[in-house]
Amino acid sequence: MTLPPTDTKTPAQNFIRPVQAECPQGLLAAARDKGRLNLLVVRASAPLPMEAAFHAYQAGIAQPVLVGETDSIEAEAAALGWDLSNITVIDSNGEAEAAAKAASLLQASLSETGLSEPVALPIGAVMKGQLHTDVFMAALLNREVGLRIGNRLVHIFAIYPPDSGAGPILVSDAAVNVLPDEKTQNQSMVEMCALAKKLGHTRPKLAILSATETPIESMPASMVAAERAKWAKTHLVDTDISGPLSFDLALSAHAVATKGITGDAVASSANCLLVPDIVSGNILYKALVYLGGGCAAGIVLGGAVPILLTSRADPPAARLASIALAGIAG
Repeated sequence: MTLPPTDTKTPAQNFIRPVQAECPQGLLAAARDKGRLNLLVVRASAPLPMEAAFHAYQAGIAQPVLVGETDSIEAEAAALGWDLSNITVIDSNGEAEAAAKAASLLQASLSETGLSEPVALPIGAVMKGQLHTDVFMAALLNREVGLRIGNRLVHIFAIYPPDSGAGPILVSDAAVNVLPDEKTQNQSMVEMCALAKKLGHTRPKLAILSATETPIESMPASMVAAERAKWAKTHLVDTDISGPLSFDLALSAHAVATKGITGDAVASSANCLLVPDIVSGNILYKALVYLGGGCAAGIVLGGAVPILLTSRADPPAARLASIALAGIAG
């Protein structure tokens, strides 16, 4: 017997979807309807943050305020063909100074003491540029700044399927909280379902994920999921809730029919997914992006304004979508 030719790609690469998703036009249109977001870009003096700010400005969804080394910002703008005559540039030197100046600008905005012209008020979101996350967050989370308003900070991805007009699936928390406790998971559900409504899901369908749909003591995460579902059913209005629920039952009508699941308003149609920890959430969102071809817009909520923790691995479409999402969430 002659075997068929072996594919030249590795088995892993056979699963990777090579087509990168575009930023959803509906998301951009919704952000434009909200008006330009005053976007504070911290240490913008590098190609990736400048490209993201430029695309958002071109799309009509953001009015950037660029903090960083002026010479580098102007050089990157020239490479993009971006006329900065209508853009505020705040000169700074290095990561620490950029973070400190951005924190001062945000503090002035949040305290309503006013900023010196021509910085636009109010600042609607803050985006990380070319600096380390710990430097960025340490400056912003100084209590004097006013970003903290008593809530836990949680990260949410809105992941849009490729080549489709369908709305997004929201995933929390896949990037900030490593082992979220009870209060953090509750905050994630509150923020995720509120954002889902702003994105057009009039009645969000929240699945609290585990590896089984039945709470069993040998799988502690399933017991936790049942407790979170109980809390959500008491505290979240106009939302359908199910948990624990396995990933296949959350999204697949075939799996629901095969397993004979009935009477569950979330099964097969979930649009909000609460994961048990950062590892499972990070794997899930990257699988939807790299294997499913989704466009993942991500923001941190729970503070006075959204925070964008952009990554070097994020494609331009995801960066633009994240800025649009911040505009809608604010």
